[in-house]
Amino acid sequence: MASIFEGLTQLLSPSVTKDIGNAVGLKPDLVSRGLGVVGPLITTALASKTSDAGGIADVMQMLPKDGTTSLLDNLARLVGGGMGSKLLDSVLGDGSGAIGSALDRSLCFKASSLLPIAAPLVMGLISKVAQDKKLDPTGVANLLSTEAAEFEKTGGATARLVRDALATGRQAADIKSKFSPVQWESVRLAPVAAAHVVIMADKSGVVGAAKEISAAASVIDDVKKNASPTSVLSLAFETEVSAAELGKFAKGLTTEDSLQTVREAIDLVERNSPADAWVYRRFVGEVADRVANASREGGFLGIGGKLVSPPEQAALDQLHQAIGDR
Repeated sequence: MASIFEGLTQLLSPSVTKDIGNAVGLKPDLVSRGLGVVGPLITTALASKTSDAGGIADVMQMLPKDGTTSLLDNLARLVGGGMGSKLLDSVLGDGSGAIGSALDRSLCFKASSLLPIAAPLVMGLISKVAQDKKLDPTGVANLLSTEAAEFEKTGGATARLVRDALATGRQAADIKSKFSPVQWESVRLAPVAAAHVVIMADKSGVVGAAKEISAAASVIDDVKKNASPTSVLSLAFETEVSAAELGKFAKGLTTEDSLQTVREAIDLVERNSPADAWVYRRFVGEVADRVANASREGGFLGIGGKLVSPPEQAALDQLHQAIGDR
């Protein structure tokens, strides 16, 4: 039986590679290159996970029950429905988003889009090897350890890339662990709260509000592109701010409520990730400034030379005082 890595390579016929590329928006050569990294990365992460008895049990639970099912049939379902995201989170944990960002930066294309496809494929290959060789849990752990060690020894630059990406994931998970789920939500909602303060200061109608919300989203997108994968900014906005989160500030919350959310979030970042505090303050202020400038056609010159209304300028002054970035 071929190794897990060899098995993954053998699956990637030109037609399969093309199907995956069409699904994730990558050219076939980038699919091949990306899977040559993410397959070993997932295997290495699983090997690390099986370093204790609890981790071995978790991995065995993740393996497909029918290892003889056609992997290509499973692949067709993967490409069509993206069913590997939940499994990927189980394999890579809270650092999965940072790992994907690190890969994208290193490879200069969206290699992270291949992770949810590769994870079930690798698990299926492991299951098949385990069935063919009649491996018990310890045998599966040894298989993964051997594969990871061999890859580390012979993988060269790719092995270093995998090692660095997994280290980034561990660092990201460590940062996230310093925040409770409620605290993390506050960090995510602070820019929404800042936008709410400005929007409520001088309501600009449906069209204006849509422009203002779009401006806030644009700042968040810029942050996601430019922030370090292990920064609070990058980690907090790995997923888009949902409609439910946006709705929290459309249901009777006052300006003071929103300002308090901003203060609490900044205090949390100051305490739990002080290296990110200054950039986070600037980010929240940038959201407010861009929202104020999004739909004004009258008023006076405000921040950045844009036109804002007097009520919005007053709201901005309040916000920047709460933020403490001036």
